[in-house]
Amino acid sequence: MTLAALGGAIAYLTLRPARYEATAQMLVTPLPQDDQNFLGLEVLRDSGDPTRTVQTAATLIETREAADRTARKLGGGWTGEQVLGAIEVEPEGESNVLGITASADGADISARLANDYLRSALAIRDDALKRQVGAEIRRARARLEQTDAGTTESQELATRVDQLESAARGGDPTLALSQAAPAGARVGAAPPLVLVLALMAGLALGSGASVLMELFERRVRSEEELAMLSGLPILARVPYLSRRERKSPAKGPAWYMPPGVREGFRTLLAQITGDEGGGKTLMLTSASRGDGKTTSAVNLAVALAAAGKTVVLLDFDVRKPDVGSALQMEGTASLTSLLNSDASLEGLLAPAPHLPSLSVLPTGAAEGDPALVEAVNRRLPEVMAEARALADYVVVDTAPLGEVSDALPLTHRADDLIVVARPGHTNRTNMLVMRDLLERSGRAPIGMLLIGEAPGAASTYYGYGLANRPLLLEQDELAKTPPS
Repeated sequence: MTLAALGGAIAYLTLRPARYEATAQMLVTPLPQDDQNFLGLEVLRDSGDPTRTVQTAATLIETREAADRTARKLGGGWTGEQVLGAIEVEPEGESNVLGITASADGADISARLANDYLRSALAIRDDALKRQVGAEIRRARARLEQTDAGTTESQELATRVDQLESAARGGDPTLALSQAAPAGARVGAAPPLVLVLALMAGLALGSGASVLMELFERRVRSEEELAMLSGLPILARVPYLSRRERKSPAKGPAWYMPPGVREGFRTLLAQITGDEGGGKTLMLTSASRGDGKTTSAVNLAVALAAAGKTVVLLDFDVRKPDVGSALQMEGTASLTSLLNSDASLEGLLAPAPHLPSLSVLPTGAAEGDPALVEAVNRRLPEVMAEARALADYVVVDTAPLGEVSDALPLTHRADDLIVVARPGHTNRTNMLVMRDLLERSGRAPIGMLLIGEAPGAASTYYGYGLANRPLLLEQDELAKTPPS
């Protein structure tokens, strides 16, 4: 946002037109109220309030007639409306001076506009006063001709005619040019000031936006925050790869894992297998959808099979089962088949392509049917017992526990519970819901599998000695080896 504000300021400075202002000054000298020389004429008289008198003078000066006369003097396509738009008549402080300020795109034209307008306004006032004086002179002379010579009235009328003729020669005594406008000065903020203000505004807006994003952000943004919210240790970190990076090589298996991903699951296996390892049944869940739970369950099952173990992979995320599509297995077992008391899990399992030691139950979707979910949960003890008897390890993919409670009964049937989380994606509220559910049920996960750790500079090391080898040590030999 700071860079955007700076770019906008630079664009504004580049595109803004140059404007110049020039000010001419007019002196306002009102006549006393008892002045007899201009009696009956429209001239400014002292009202006792200097500010009001100057404002009245401004009203008299700012007229369309003055603007039209100025436009004719300027030529060049000027109109009276344009002149009025470029002129501003205002008192200067509390003095008896009016400022006529003209704005134009050049220093000289702005000064000429202000001066021409002031002179045009004064000329119009003088012309108006001369017309009034002329009418008064004609009336006074007519009365003088009807008055007997030598009388007091005739003398007063003769004196009045002399005063009026003097006024006609001098023009309006209340308004006069005080100072002509010099060449106009450029107006607007200086470019350095505009840039500094833009930087400050951009920083303020950006800071405010970042604070609001932090307040209303619903995703867990970092590994540290995940650890703080869940209270779980991080068992392994797996890089988050794009669709292109996850794509299997030509004619390769559907369960292809890049070296960085493979190394992460080898780290996980080292902690859950062996003499000091965990139990045979491994349940994977997450706080929210899209955290990588199903992909992790498939990769964990494949990694166990690659380690020479027989594995049963159960897809118990009945609302969104994706295990079958992840392994590109055609056809799916019907989840309702498990509800038949005569149904055998062994008869519903299907071998994974190119992995005879991995058997999969890729169930169909229950579409959130609560009755079906409850029915499956009632069969869990039998299903899990049969799965244990069929393989060295049982990997179970379940629904996100932070969103739905489908997986909660299964937590007591699994030996080890692993939470899959993805910084920048996992929902903070769902993480808290999952944590609270597990705490109240008395079941503690063994840790978190973190999705999204970028390989970084060390990524080339993941492929050391493995770049051209399949995931299984001897794929051809393993394919020939029957499941134990």
